[in-house]
Amino acid sequence: MTVPQTLRLGEPYPGRENSLLVQIPTWADMVDFGQGKAQMNNGYPRSVVHPDIRLLGSTILAKVHEVDCTHSSLLLFSGARAALSCKQYIILLSQTKVQPILADSIRVYWVDFSSSVCRDHHTSSSGPTLYAVLYPSAASQDAHLFWQRAGPGISSRLAQQCLQYSSRPRLHELTAPTTTTTRSTPPDFHPVYEELRSRIAGYMQHRAAEPQINKQVAASDVFLYASGMAAIYHVHQSILDWRAGESVNTGLLYEPTLRVLQTQGPGLRSYNLGTEADLNHLAAQLELGSEDARAVQAIWCECPSNPILQTVDLQQLRRLADQHNILVVVDDSVASFANVDLLGVADIVVSSLSKYFSGYADLMAGSAILNPNSTHYAALRNQMSATYENSLFVEDAIRLEFNSRDFLARMARINETTEYLVTQLLLLVSDPSSPLTRIFYPTVCTSRPYYERQMRPPWPEGLRPGYGGVFTMEFADVASSSVFFDHLYVYKGLSFGADVCIASPYMQMTGQTGKKQAATNGTNETIIRFSVGLEEAEEILQRIYTALDAAALVYMTKGHISL
Repeated sequence: MTVPQTLRLGEPYPGRENSLLVQIPTWADMVDFGQGKAQMNNGYPRSVVHPDIRLLGSTILAKVHEVDCTHSSLLLFSGARAALSCKQYIILLSQTKVQPILADSIRVYWVDFSSSVCRDHHTSSSGPTLYAVLYPSAASQDAHLFWQRAGPGISSRLAQQCLQYSSRPRLHELTAPTTTTTRSTPPDFHPVYEELRSRIAGYMQHRAAEPQINKQVAASDVFLYASGMAAIYHVHQSILDWRAGESVNTGLLYEPTLRVLQTQGPGLRSYNLGTEADLNHLAAQLELGSEDARAVQAIWCECPSNPILQTVDLQQLRRLADQHNILVVVDDSVASFANVDLLGVADIVVSSLSKYFSGYADLMAGSAILNPNSTHYAALRNQMSATYENSLFVEDAIRLEFNSRDFLARMARINETTEYLVTQLLLLVSDPSSPLTRIFYPTVCTSRPYYERQMRPPWPEGLRPGYGGVFTMEFADVASSSVFFDHLYVYKGLSFGADVCIASPYMQMTGQTGKKQAATNGTNETIIRFSVGLEEAEEILQRIYTALDAAALVYMTKGHISL
């Protein structure tokens, strides 16, 4: 196992270009990060803009300032539609402020790095094409929220390529989307895109026999994106454009997903943990609103949820959705589609391919998969295709294709290691001398039957699907939890699903500390999420034991048990 404790705050995974893993080594550092106080040059790409992207942005901004110095900041996108959406998002969020941002103060430019320009003003004879959103400093926070939540910004690999072409790009202002400027960028000219879509579609076809399933997923049913959040954002926007209505979430959702659903469209109804009581409440509410078929447009959930690994009764959810003509969208990022089959319950499956499918934490990517057996398949396909931009840069796609070749084998090993670790750690939960009070994992949650209903059958290679590589540890108090984290010698950061172990105090990392949060969604300030990598199981366990020993000393010193 690599020794990551030598990495300081903000240092990326050593020896790996374009790493998503950036070390946040201590509990105090995580608190500062969650509160926006940590000063980091590198970070998870949606949280901290990569240095090469910042350098490229400075080059473009200097070009703009030759004729217009009214804009102090910019963000870069690979598609015109994403850039124009960013402008609209900034204006939307600012409407509740004392001084709203005026539309005229935000400009969108087409940025050309080539030596000659084609007539369609979209592609060029050489060099990439980008779109820049320029805005005043007052809009910086809202612009960054779009970058974080919508996730369609350019990748570090694309920035590195742009920096090779020219230090003086040509800019052309855009005012509205046109046929030429909203075309997919980069275009699907490279065979790697079809290879990825076909590979994912092939995995989705490996299913348990279900009589109601008669159509298989095709490569054309798979939409690729620059990140998992870009997939979520586009799916939500497509649904809103098709049929306006409220969104519903059952069970915990990833925080940026919640914010997208809350800020875009008529609103969001939340049903906490998605328990049987929550679903019964949802059913009653749907009955009250059944006269308006458009009152609720889609139900969103995860399988299982992050970070407490619970699974909603998706079969019951599907019945409710069918009864009221509602879509079901499920995020399978935590388990991955190597382990769970959601096509029997979901109209759309969204995934962060940055996680297990890529597996090596060196690129961002996402996907949305349409269920061809959905009642609404044709309408969804038409709607999503009409506004789709392939924002996955070709070099990232090539890397993703290479990384994902051992996807099933990696996932099987991680499943096995994680189940072993959870089994060993559960022995400590009932030990009064241990500060460890609970383990969250699909095998030990009350919702285990719901998860197991969605598990795939064994793969032809003999690899057995399992329960995923993420589990969460709960401690008796913040003091023991923080000492455990500070003495845990693994990578510490914002992601999961990599080839190395990653730990994070979830509430501190996301800035959601406080008793109110624990009361509403079952999480609290003492939990630490642990993502298992490809290291040897015994070595991982020994590192956890070492950190637990340090935490136990604090736990005993505070008088929780007799010395």
